[in-house]
Amino acid sequence: MSSSNPWQEFLQKDLIGKLEVVLITLFCLSAALWGIAQARSPLLPEESLQVDLEAYAYAMPNRGWAPLKVFFSAYGTGGGGSEISRLEWDLDGNGSFETDATENGGYASYVYTKPRTYIISVRATDARGQTAIAHTSVTVKHPASSSVDYWTVFDNQRIRKIEIQMTQSNWDKMMADPMAKRLVPADVLIFGEEFQEVGISPKGNSTIGFTAKIPLKIDLNAYHSEQEYKNLKMLLLHNNFGDISLLREKMAYDMMRFAGANGGFTSFVEVWVDIVDESAPADFLGVYTLVERPDTKYLANRFGPANDRGNLYKADAWFEEGAADLAYYGEDIENYPKPRGELAYALMYKDPSKADYQDIIDLCYVIDGAEYDSPEEFATALEEVFNVDSYLRYLAVIFLTLNFDQYPDTGNNYYLYHNPGSDRFEWIAWDMGNSWGHFGGDYNYPLFGTETSLGPLQYRPLFTKVFEVPRYRQTYLAYVDLLVRNYFNARNIGGIARRWARMLRPHLQAGQGDKMFFGEDAVASLEEFDQAVNELIQLTSRRADYVSGVLDSGIK
Repeated sequence: MSSSNPWQEFLQKDLIGKLEVVLITLFCLSAALWGIAQARSPLLPEESLQVDLEAYAYAMPNRGWAPLKVFFSAYGTGGGGSEISRLEWDLDGNGSFETDATENGGYASYVYTKPRTYIISVRATDARGQTAIAHTSVTVKHPASSSVDYWTVFDNQRIRKIEIQMTQSNWDKMMADPMAKRLVPADVLIFGEEFQEVGISPKGNSTIGFTAKIPLKIDLNAYHSEQEYKNLKMLLLHNNFGDISLLREKMAYDMMRFAGANGGFTSFVEVWVDIVDESAPADFLGVYTLVERPDTKYLANRFGPANDRGNLYKADAWFEEGAADLAYYGEDIENYPKPRGELAYALMYKDPSKADYQDIIDLCYVIDGAEYDSPEEFATALEEVFNVDSYLRYLAVIFLTLNFDQYPDTGNNYYLYHNPGSDRFEWIAWDMGNSWGHFGGDYNYPLFGTETSLGPLQYRPLFTKVFEVPRYRQTYLAYVDLLVRNYFNARNIGGIARRWARMLRPHLQAGQGDKMFFGEDAVASLEEFDQAVNELIQLTSRRADYVSGVLDSGIK
């Protein structure tokens, strides 16, 4: 008797038919599983299954002296239609993403105390588990690395006294024609320290008209080449004429430095004049803003001691006579605008007879002379010769503070420095007195400006072409967002303005009183001073609310 295997018998009977049954069963099972999967997720085009996740990292400020508090954002991070599930920062640059900023929308802050350059990273993770990483950098310097002790010279904890001592004849000589800016000798007490035989002269343009409280320049080495005050050769005293609050210029410079743009240090000081050949006591002119001058010390402290000898240009403009518009007028500098009879790009601190303007001509060519196939091609060329990031930070400040006496509107009030270390131009902010709408504009002024300027500048290629580049628009919006969140808002600006107003008010009443508010030439009262401070705070509040709404709308 032989035994048989049932399975073997099954296979031997109609093997092909049985295989067909198995294959059909497997096909049906696969179809059912596919149907279940499709029921759980909507049908998407094939290309949308590839998530295009992009991460962005921004720091403000991105450089400064320790201790330095820096604010970060991942503004614009996203893409591909999948929500961001996590945003993590490596804030100390050690390669570990130790800070989870998801609940804060990707915003974070960190205080740096050790001087060095940090590479900071953000990692974004979306709902599908895909990640993207972006980087930014923060450069922290030790205060001792600066050749100027800014924190002592520009002391913001008190308002100190500068006394100018000169003869009546020298005072009369200087004031006979203030616009001539005649230099005369004088002695000076700077915060109690005496300097003999320095040069004193009026300074400025429109503000020079208020002669009762004349803006002044103290040139410490005018007659003695080695004479300096704490390593500064010149002190600039701005009178804030036209600004009853006295705050616009100082607060705008402080905001520039917070933004990471190139802005000078400032402080408030009392200025007195003592006519030494008469018996009358010293005369109190008023409270001035002491403003750091862009010079070789300034350049060395920003760009390094070895990089302080490049060409520094001061921009000028004068109505129909022309402006520093950064347009290309050919290879001969004599064909460029000459407001007030002088080149719109004044080459500072160098012998004019040996001046070489080729670098500024080349910059204008890149901005306006060359033809580009796309905005991105323009951006690539521009970045070879110009620090675009610092310029975007500057634009964020002037548009938030409604300052229209600057490049986009007047072609005025800025410096350009050709840094020999990087072989690129740096934008340096200057003359911030017309901030907070002093030159016009309201709280709802467009975030990217208007098609035509509010001033006489009709052609502004660096402004219009930069905002045609999508990634520059993105970066600019990120900087505006950081400023509104962390600086330019009613709470912060209100606190700063009220603090300064409380500190200033007693000093405005020193001697016979600040000549802007007391005496026969007074243009306002102390009550109007209080009102002007409140109006500045109110404008900030309305402007910040408007800008926040624009940012929330998803403007690109």
